[in-house]
Amino acid sequence: MGALQLDTAVDDGERLTARLSRDWEIWGPNGGYVSAIALRAAGARAPADHRPTSLTVQYLGAGQFAEAEAVVTPVKQGRSAWLLNVELRQDRKAFLQAQVWTTNRTEGPEVLEAAMPAVAPPSALKTFSEHVAEHYGADAPAPPKFWTNLESKPQAWKPFDAPREAAPAVLAEWYRFLGYEPGDVWLDQARAVVLIDTLTWPVHHRGRPVAPDYIAPTLDLTVWFHAPAGPADWLLVDGVADVATAGVIHGRNRIWTEDGRLVATGGSNLLVTPLRR
Repeated sequence: MGALQLDTAVDDGERLTARLSRDWEIWGPNGGYVSAIALRAAGARAPADHRPTSLTVQYLGAGQFAEAEAVVTPVKQGRSAWLLNVELRQDRKAFLQAQVWTTNRTEGPEVLEAAMPAVAPPSALKTFSEHVAEHYGADAPAPPKFWTNLESKPQAWKPFDAPREAAPAVLAEWYRFLGYEPGDVWLDQARAVVLIDTLTWPVHHRGRPVAPDYIAPTLDLTVWFHAPAGPADWLLVDGVADVATAGVIHGRNRIWTEDGRLVATGGSNLLVTPLRR
């Protein structure tokens, strides 16, 4: 099991470096995980009083589970907003590029019309692993490595071998990061980055009446940050993957705290890729 605060840490020495941990493996290093490293690298070069307002990522290739260099270049340094380019490189080749806007501005209009979905709180729900253990007992399948870093509480649960049915590709599910220890605002928002990137594919997958015979790696990711989650443990993912056409799947996710604060909004495009046979 990994720990987000350790596995996304950036060493600020002669170069900015991070080590990609195999604990976050899905088809290679998870895209949200490496994007979280890019976000924290931007934080290491942004002014000390700034926070992230948006993150836009292009996935150029699959990283390796090894040391990566983060090259951060300020391209706009305004009085209250900076834009930084971030490249994650291995063997002198970029496998991710990102743009991060930051600001230290705190005053402005307050419009909070977005409403969290009406869902049961995490205290009233069983965890995913509890459902699995109760249904399968000693025969419970081991989760893929990436999912050992997270704990989820679904509003409803079905066994893996239950008949598939066509259903809306939507999600309202609580998540928390196991072993997580709060840090600065950059680490705090890294949780939203991982969730927003990761969950579009499962939302699309569960809505299909027949199990997909393809995978769909993420091409790009955009996250807009609204408010830090702070010490919040459980985060609600309010997601939809309601568009798939011409070989591209699109999904959008919003992240909420238990007390109804909207932490972040984001979306991504996934490229449909046939399975190798």
